[in-house]
Amino acid sequence: MKTAIPSYLKLGSIFVICMCLFVYLNWDTVPPRNISYMNFTVVREKGNVVHLVPEINTTSEQVYKRITETYNTRDREYDLRIIVVVYNRAQSLTRLLNSLNEAEYGKDFIKLEVWIDRSIDQMIDSLTLRSANEFRFKHGQYSVIQHPRHVGIYGQWLTTWKPKINSSEIAVILEDDLTVSPYFYKYLKLVHRKYDSYPDVNGYALQGSTIKHSVRDSSQLQGPKGSLVFLYPVLGTWGFSPNPKKWIKFLDWFAVASRNKDYQLNVPGNVVSDWYRQFQREGKTSSIWSIWHIYYAWKNNEYTLYSNFEGHAGLSTNWQEDGLHYLNIRKTTNILLTEWKPEYEILPDKPHHVDIAGKVIS
Repeated sequence: MKTAIPSYLKLGSIFVICMCLFVYLNWDTVPPRNISYMNFTVVREKGNVVHLVPEINTTSEQVYKRITETYNTRDREYDLRIIVVVYNRAQSLTRLLNSLNEAEYGKDFIKLEVWIDRSIDQMIDSLTLRSANEFRFKHGQYSVIQHPRHVGIYGQWLTTWKPKINSSEIAVILEDDLTVSPYFYKYLKLVHRKYDSYPDVNGYALQGSTIKHSVRDSSQLQGPKGSLVFLYPVLGTWGFSPNPKKWIKFLDWFAVASRNKDYQLNVPGNVVSDWYRQFQREGKTSSIWSIWHIYYAWKNNEYTLYSNFEGHAGLSTNWQEDGLHYLNIRKTTNILLTEWKPEYEILPDKPHHVDIAGKVIS
């Protein structure tokens, strides 16, 4: 005698089968649990480091093709390549792009790139994409690039610039919640030309304000009086222009070091190390890529050059909008530099070095 199978069991079985089929067909869109554990491959030319490519497991030929086209396509060099990284803040993006349109570039060859990340569900924010596509850059080439997969803040910062060996190209990486001074490129040209050959200079911060990074004192950092620029052990992420050779070496090191999940990123006395350990406990390390650069700079005795204009005026300012690092603040970190003076072009041969406690050490 056959026993009748209850209808609810039949329906449950059909549901399970359908869900398994859905997961199978959409396996390539399943997001990683923690993007901080994404690995990166170093792409080399003739044995030299060029750039990083995110390692994304996929069986889809279409996805693999998009990854190859996005990260391995070579481009000509420009005098300036502006890299804007954005996820889902269309209004912020438009504000930043408008400020870039108002900047001075002379007759130099400029390329502006907007890199849009996906959600962990592999979706592109439609309003952000539309805002990017509708923008018209007045000063050179312009392109909108969609990451083929979700890469997070690590991928946005570490895979978007592909400097050639011995590159003379200036690049600047800007997150979407910034605006820039009309003179940001004028400044970058001067400092790159002056300091790129200095062995301890790894890049140039655009921001006019930052904290001291000492665990004992995280108040606002004050530059040395009378100094137009100074060197500081921690990069500025509110607009950063890497020294090309130093950036390539950092990426080469990061691609190897980040594979070691037990790597201890401890910089003695630096508050960012404390933040990182707290994020580790909370499973939020995907939001703090900069600790790797801070640690690498500390190990290799490298510094970032900061400006020291009156009143903490900067070449960029951060609007501190809701996102990975801010909530309900919505005010700018510093004023923008709105006037260029001839004396700004007289840069010191030996900029002062300042430690994380704000003390001049040389």
